[in-house]
Amino acid sequence: MKFTDAGKAAEWIMSRRSREHGFAHFQQAMKLMGDPQDSFRSVHIAGTNGKGSVTNYIAHLLMSQGYKVGMFTSPHLVEHRDRIRINDRWIPEEDLLRLVNTYHDFIEEQDLAMFEIDVLLASVYFREQQVDWAVMEVGLGGRLDGTNTMHHPELSVITTIGMDHMDRLGDTYAKIAGEKAGIIKPNGRVLIGYLNEEAETAVRETALSRHAELIKAAEYVSLGGQRFRYDGDEYELKAYGEYQKANASVALEAFRMLGFDIHTDTVKNVLQSCMWAGRFEVVSEHPVIILDGAHNEEGMRALTASMQDLSHPRIGVFSALADKQGQEMAAMMRDASDRLYVTQFAMYRADTAAHLAVEGTIMEEDWQKALQRAEEDAGANGTVVISGSLYFISIVRDYLLNNG
Repeated sequence: MKFTDAGKAAEWIMSRRSREHGFAHFQQAMKLMGDPQDSFRSVHIAGTNGKGSVTNYIAHLLMSQGYKVGMFTSPHLVEHRDRIRINDRWIPEEDLLRLVNTYHDFIEEQDLAMFEIDVLLASVYFREQQVDWAVMEVGLGGRLDGTNTMHHPELSVITTIGMDHMDRLGDTYAKIAGEKAGIIKPNGRVLIGYLNEEAETAVRETALSRHAELIKAAEYVSLGGQRFRYDGDEYELKAYGEYQKANASVALEAFRMLGFDIHTDTVKNVLQSCMWAGRFEVVSEHPVIILDGAHNEEGMRALTASMQDLSHPRIGVFSALADKQGQEMAAMMRDASDRLYVTQFAMYRADTAAHLAVEGTIMEEDWQKALQRAEEDAGANGTVVISGSLYFISIVRDYLLNNG
């Protein structure tokens, strides 16, 4: 089978749901391909929250040194191609189409699922384009994630540990941390962000058992606004959201562990210009409209802390996937808002507005009407915060930027 359109090729990739053949099968498939994931220097990023932002910061810091840098993230925010980038440029349509057609039969023979295909194509693309570095974000967990086929990353990073994907990763911080710590390689190096004691202990035990060097990011000092101090130096972010200061601090420490000086004007300029779409992203001014993919309780806690200084009326719009703690997140966002609309969107994993409608919220099944009502409630001087599933944020972002 040969595709003639990159969009159709991407649809075919996305149609391939999870298989049951296990991680070892994908390891073997990558080995048959010559282990392309080991053909470049890499940084491997895991964590419950913050891993996309940390991946983005590290990639841009490496780019600032003149390197050709691959970046692999998920899920996509705009279209499937944005998961695979070199120097922040999406894989071109013609390259995606060529790679899918080249490896279509192999993918079918190996019965690979969407995320496995993405890892495979990203690795092959980075190898053929001869990137100097690739910063690879874990999809889910770590130990059994497709990205964990990398055998010798220069650095493994664990940003945060929270209670998410408990049906697959475990129901305690220690169990979830153990799964994410699965990316730590024997005699490797691992950087950890701001973990609670239970999670940190579990990660340290894994590092010790694998004779890996573990470094903990130093504490940062918030200086108000988008400014913070790390290791005695002051930095300013383009990104809003208090939690981005933690992400930037982890990225700075990772960059230093890779052998670079973090106390330079170049580094400061990167942080001052770097944004990660869909994370406390301001897409409109009157009213201020903010998009944030807070898709679990820890993410929602970080978001609501950052909402405290936003202008009133502060109106929220929320939707989530059915396998998340949607009602708990809705209650948290309700308490941080003057009014909260819960809604739903068309996806097989999406929760219903009726299920998300905890006491004190307003149910509006049509998400476009929910946005319209929220903007009207906020008026010209208020704030609308739209949050929940990154899939929901992707749909809303496209709608607002193309119909605004």
